[in-house]
Amino acid sequence: MKILYDAVVASGAGEWYGDIVVSNLRHDDGTPVQVNQYLSMSFNSPAAVASTDITVLFVTWAETTVETDSVQLDSNLFSVSAKISVTAPHTMVSGDQFTIGVNGDLTQDPDAYLKSFVFAADQAPDVNGTAAVACAAAADSALASVAPVVKFIRGSEITAVTLAYGKTTNVTLAAGDYTIQGDDVANSDGTVRAPLVISPNPLTIAADSTVSVNVSFGAVQRFGALDIAVGAVSGLENETLSISVLNKSNNTTLAAFTSRVNTTTKLRALPASGTAQVKVSNISVNNVNYSFNVPDVTLANSLQTVQITDSSVTRSQVDTTGFISVPISVTADATLPQQVTLRLTGSDMNYTQPIAVENQNTTFSVPVKSGTYAVSAPAFLSGGAVYAVNVPAEFTVGSGATRLQSATLDMSIERSANLKVPGFPSYLSFGGCADLTPNNQADFISARASSVFKYAGNDGAGDAGTYLTDDPATTSTIDLARGVEAGLNGQPVLPVMISYTCNLSLGDTPTMLANADQHACSFANLILSLNKANERIDSTHPVPAGFIVNPDFLGACQQGGFGPDYAMPVRAPLQTALDHWSVSATIPSSITEDVKGYVAAVNWLVYTVAPKVVFGWQVNLWGVGMSEWVYQDVDPVSMAQQTADFINSVAAYSGSNKPHFLAIDRYEADDYTQRAYINGYCYGPREWGHYFDFCQGLSRALKLPVMPWQIPASRTPNTTDQVNADFDSQHWGTGGSYIMGDAAIGSDYHNVNPTILALQFSTAFPDMGATAEDMYIRSEPFDMTNPAYMDFPLRGIFAVLLGGGATTGLISTVGNPEPWTRDKLSAYMDNPIRFDDSPQRKPR
Repeated sequence: MKILYDAVVASGAGEWYGDIVVSNLRHDDGTPVQVNQYLSMSFNSPAAVASTDITVLFVTWAETTVETDSVQLDSNLFSVSAKISVTAPHTMVSGDQFTIGVNGDLTQDPDAYLKSFVFAADQAPDVNGTAAVACAAAADSALASVAPVVKFIRGSEITAVTLAYGKTTNVTLAAGDYTIQGDDVANSDGTVRAPLVISPNPLTIAADSTVSVNVSFGAVQRFGALDIAVGAVSGLENETLSISVLNKSNNTTLAAFTSRVNTTTKLRALPASGTAQVKVSNISVNNVNYSFNVPDVTLANSLQTVQITDSSVTRSQVDTTGFISVPISVTADATLPQQVTLRLTGSDMNYTQPIAVENQNTTFSVPVKSGTYAVSAPAFLSGGAVYAVNVPAEFTVGSGATRLQSATLDMSIERSANLKVPGFPSYLSFGGCADLTPNNQADFISARASSVFKYAGNDGAGDAGTYLTDDPATTSTIDLARGVEAGLNGQPVLPVMISYTCNLSLGDTPTMLANADQHACSFANLILSLNKANERIDSTHPVPAGFIVNPDFLGACQQGGFGPDYAMPVRAPLQTALDHWSVSATIPSSITEDVKGYVAAVNWLVYTVAPKVVFGWQVNLWGVGMSEWVYQDVDPVSMAQQTADFINSVAAYSGSNKPHFLAIDRYEADDYTQRAYINGYCYGPREWGHYFDFCQGLSRALKLPVMPWQIPASRTPNTTDQVNADFDSQHWGTGGSYIMGDAAIGSDYHNVNPTILALQFSTAFPDMGATAEDMYIRSEPFDMTNPAYMDFPLRGIFAVLLGGGATTGLISTVGNPEPWTRDKLSAYMDNPIRFDDSPQRKPR
């Protein structure tokens, strides 16, 4: 029998909070509902519902316990399951009621929530319906062995169903509204393809009912396919070849790409007929000209392989009369077993020379043609440390009259950041922001995260007006990290707390710096959080937690001109905090009453109270005055150097109490939300490249491991994604696609959803361009097919922390709830980039 009920939104509900009151449970035949062990319910809500949000009030008192589970379906819709257990049998009466507190807006379309309840006594409620999916016969014999797959999508819930040709597949789904997606059916080499035609779509599944879905196929498409296999071409082991494939009949470009030796590039969706020309650009290296002759290919509806080997190459020696021997002077911080490839790139000749990592004087192995060359040599890893190779940007050989001797090319190899930061793994790791709701643990496990971060205290900003007696945020974040560890079979997961002792994020820097009472409270609250971390030290967790201290402090002081000697109270509030927690320690005389002394005080306090934690300060793009430089033709390294100079001026990483890393903020917002683009933050590939160049510049200047922090992990919607006219709540963005790689966007901005491309930017930030389309055009050429993180360790980046309080990261309860980023990171963890001496993967 069906259980009926009455439900209303209690008076006083508003935009941010409201109560649902449910009462008068009874069967549809009027008989009372008998609960012997538990009553279960399922309903929709605009926000997650915790067990503490449900209050049970029976007319006759009964002891009850409540369990809940919330699954986010979209930005403002959650599916909630609740179980109310009783210690003794209970017969429901009309006056029995449940009050459900909801941290969301119940005033908009309240019936969507009030009419969604389904109840059951002593069993799970029947909230499921059935989709009967009838699949047509295979569209082509070449596709007969390729099973079609459709996905029923309800918010973040995705149910994939494999179909059988000519048969009906019944799918059990929770009641609700669904869209259905299905990729084209294609054979393994992509030469035969048929699109799915799905009807109806979207559709509604009702509980205890069946709806029919028909899947047929559009017109079969036939293509050609080529695998361009570049073999071990001798002499070009360190070179990149430029290859194009042309339609011989009209000379149009079918594909253009670069390739290293021993690499195969797969080209798909080519014409199924005609003739293709494969052209490899000539290249000149070390006084040898290499030209290529690759036979034409007759395209067909099949996969063909084109081999480019030594037999495809003609080599011709260059006359080196008048060429010059170029000496190289190498200075190295250490003698290491690695070799570095030194490269000169000229207008018509390139030179490479392997250089042993040691102090030495050597020469290029061949004489060098007169001219001006761009000089490069890559950084490398050894023993977990980055070694930066410094060479001049340009080098001129034989300037002026012909000379038989060359100036010496100076090359220095310097040890830079040590990427092995205590508490973090010895590979490039990813973590995310937590909101401490029930689904966090499952989400972080799904992403195979290595860290979780959360703001300490009650208000997340230092609680400057009170001395806290407890810090559940710190305790719960550590608990969450330990729970994720257990779910990942012991993979270490570090909790990272964000702690303010002087909150300059809201402006009014002079007033905030001068407030000794607030400093005392916040110093004390940092001690509390550090003590909570100390309590969790054990043999498995010698580093109990990480801390990022005082976001925006260094940036605000740098931007506002509050230098190291700017006066502020330091010693008295610090002593008050020590006394509050009975910490017996003498404040060093080197801690002075100014900004530099304040920075020293924070560093000393962390080492004094919790010497086992790992911590770092945070900086911003806008510390140099504004962040819009990222859109301009400004050298990010020069911006980084200005920031590094300020950090050094306040001695943030000097002395015996040095922090372990530096966190670098972009701006905590998904790029295609108003919080971001209205405030001047919407990055295309060009701007993200500038941001990570800034990170590298800081790491090099300070020789510190750096952590991009609060980075939006939202992806860019492609032409197949459903983008609302008002898409703000969908939390689309660019950071996830850039960092994780997004083949659906690839190298063509026309793959971006047209609704996004049409987004208008504010005229207040003219450097952004007029539209999102302008942003991508400005970035050309770009290619986001592969991840940008491949060279992060060489940039000095040891970890990336994603998301924020209102920004897409790794949890489904904030921002875009879909599993895209979690799935990307889970796949990455199959083979993470380790900080060892092995060759680094090539950046895209």
